[in-house]
Amino acid sequence: MKVKAKARDARIDIVRGVAMLTILINHITGGFRIYGFDGVEILTPTSVGYASAAPLFVIMSGYMVGMVYLRKAKPAVAILKRASTLYAYNTLLLASLLPGLIFMSDLEVKSWGADFIVNGGLLGWTKFLALWKAPMPLDVLRLYVISMLLTPAAIWVYRRSPMMLAAGSIAIWLVCQLAAVTRFIDPGTVRWGFNAAAWQLLFFIPLILGASRAHESFFGLLENRKWLTFAVAAAAVALAAAKIHQADSAFPGSWYLSLKGNLGPLRLAHACIMLALYCGLLSLSARIPELPPMRALACLGRQTLKCYVLSVWLTYVLAVTWGRLGSGNWGYYAAVASVVVVTFLAAAIFENPSTRHAKLMKPEPAL
Repeated sequence: MKVKAKARDARIDIVRGVAMLTILINHITGGFRIYGFDGVEILTPTSVGYASAAPLFVIMSGYMVGMVYLRKAKPAVAILKRASTLYAYNTLLLASLLPGLIFMSDLEVKSWGADFIVNGGLLGWTKFLALWKAPMPLDVLRLYVISMLLTPAAIWVYRRSPMMLAAGSIAIWLVCQLAAVTRFIDPGTVRWGFNAAAWQLLFFIPLILGASRAHESFFGLLENRKWLTFAVAAAAVALAAAKIHQADSAFPGSWYLSLKGNLGPLRLAHACIMLALYCGLLSLSARIPELPPMRALACLGRQTLKCYVLSVWLTYVLAVTWGRLGSGNWGYYAAVASVVVVTFLAAAIFENPSTRHAKLMKPEPAL
């Protein structure tokens, strides 16, 4: 039975917008690094922390699935339909990038993680279409598609016992950590690529929380106890200092603590702290979410799929162009500024109800 939806808290979309903006800047910086950029990068929380923007992206996506899709009459059908849309977007994105990839050098192609496509022929495309591999940063959408495809089974477990789903998700993540520590799996295979078995934790636990609209009580707690925000901020600063001074290297086996692909404990902790910090800052005053910059971020947060695809395409084009023309450090700063402006404008256009395709451009329920 379909449940009547409640009004959505704008702060959720703002957090999604922050994640989108962060990941956009990170991708441009990473793309330019491939071509030799060695200047001062535009700082993001990733620059001084253990987690990239991807964990926050996945957390918010899982939360929105729980909050939006589980209220539908046929959630599994809606989720699989959404997964097919994500799959199509990612496939079309790769197809649009392929002409440029073909003319890249072997080193360039390998740096983008696309050598299996360019040099792999039919087998390479089979790996991509089977969701086995994806070039950077298309691997984020690949991870999300896998998570969505697994969601109907997760819902089946959730309907019987939310605790069972949570326990199973945590257990699978722990097994992945144990496999990395004991070197049962080669750490190199999960250093940068996303291990869906580990990252599902950031999708299904938030899904459970989203189904119960946990943000309502969480925001209420932060509003009533503002000191919590400052405590979380202190924790974020402490983690930043630890990262800058490489304090984690003092621990035996510290290499696995911040593994990206395997979602190491430090990455998990940092992602949760940053999420709590953003929520806390937005709860300090009721006026903050109404500020023009916050409204722009909320708009971006409601149109993440289209904006993500657009930003990835622009990242490839601008990074390759910069590498060929050698426009210096200012070329990097100009690229970041232009992509940010274009992405925000695109989000506003996609959301504009007066457009010809307004029906297709309603705020998206998840990534």
